[in-house]
Amino acid sequence: MHRHREVVIGACPDYVWAVLTDVARWPEWAPALREVVPFDGGPLVRGGGVRVCSRSLPTTEWHVAEIRPHRGFTWTGSGLGSASRLDVAITPSPPARTVVGVTLDRTGWVAAALGRLTGTTTATHLDELTEALRRRCETGQRAPRRAVAQPTRRAP
Repeated sequence: MHRHREVVIGACPDYVWAVLTDVARWPEWAPALREVVPFDGGPLVRGGGVRVCSRSLPTTEWHVAEIRPHRGFTWTGSGLGSASRLDVAITPSPPARTVVGVTLDRTGWVAAALGRLTGTTTATHLDELTEALRRRCETGQRAPRRAVAQPTRRAP
């Protein structure tokens, strides 16, 4: 099974990277997720791991296979008769935009059956995740407008 989603985000790549690597906060902006827990409680590190609890898919444990600072990361997971790879790529797109590509691949003898059972839900989750990421980054990147107080004039 192969799924790929891409989204253009109106925010700088460094900001998108900061949002993506704060995985414990993903459920705050991604409604499809109930909980994301780094194994060691800290930031993403190569060799570390993450447990992802979705609202309509089984809980999955991922291992951080690669970190490409400000450019993306790769997670891998395995189960009985299947292996999964999730790759997130961040590409700057001037002016002040970012393209994020998310690719999920599942292989192995169980992958075909698993793909038939969860393929539509997985595709929906990837759509929702990328769209939620776009909204979160574009909303968070914008600084709130503050009213500027006008000086008051005193009558002479």
